[in-house]
Amino acid sequence: MPYEMGEYYKQVDDYDLEYQSQSEQDLPFWRELVVRYMPEHVLELACGSGRIGLELLHSPGSFILEGLDIEEGMLKAYRRKLESEPEAVQQRVLLHQGDMSQFELANKGKFDLIILPFNSICHLYEIEQQLETFRAVYEHLAPGGRFVVDTFVPDIDYLSDALNRPSTVYLEDEIEAPDGEFTMLLYTTRKYDAFEQTQHITWTHEKFFENGENERYLSRLDMHLFFPRELQMLFIATGFRVDALYGDYHWNPFGKGTRQIVIGSKPA
Repeated sequence: MPYEMGEYYKQVDDYDLEYQSQSEQDLPFWRELVVRYMPEHVLELACGSGRIGLELLHSPGSFILEGLDIEEGMLKAYRRKLESEPEAVQQRVLLHQGDMSQFELANKGKFDLIILPFNSICHLYEIEQQLETFRAVYEHLAPGGRFVVDTFVPDIDYLSDALNRPSTVYLEDEIEAPDGEFTMLLYTTRKYDAFEQTQHITWTHEKFFENGENERYLSRLDMHLFFPRELQMLFIATGFRVDALYGDYHWNPFGKGTRQIVIGSKPA
């Protein structure tokens, strides 16, 4: 069946504004991860506009960072931000446009850390697509390399609302533009397909400008929901060893938070 994803990521500036507060939550985790493992060659899948990758470049170490994303608009924004970095930092980055379930990079087999942060795995909708992604990651890792996936634990109450009250409109957030030019309100309606484990979200972004004008647009986003045993099984089924499982960005054990962060490794 067809899935909706791309249009949600077309408004790159709004996306960056919407998720700027997320960096306060998850960036400390990713910085600590890099410090703990001290990788030499890192690949970020679904790298977007560089929210995580650009910050990691200022962590200890001088690792090479490659990023892969299917949305060219996101990569253009990433490159634009990268231009503001020192030349030495720019030289450490390689960006690629591509599908994370069908990629083959020149440095295949050389990465010692591959990350798939912040729910991006939810854009893998079909079982074969999921398996292909994990197999591609496995092949791109060096022996002993690690694959880290971060997504949310499905909330049963949330899903019940999406299943039984799909017409309900939720106010998700109210965000002020940094320059004060506008206030942006974000609304959603949600519909959950329990058989496909897919959440169909319609986003409404409404901007109220300082000059009295307003702007509104709709976008649709589908997300496959991964239940914990399902995600761990993907690692095991594709040859990985599951080394650790955390429940939040503070490294607490799984079950102590709303996240499922799985760290798997390719046997040496």
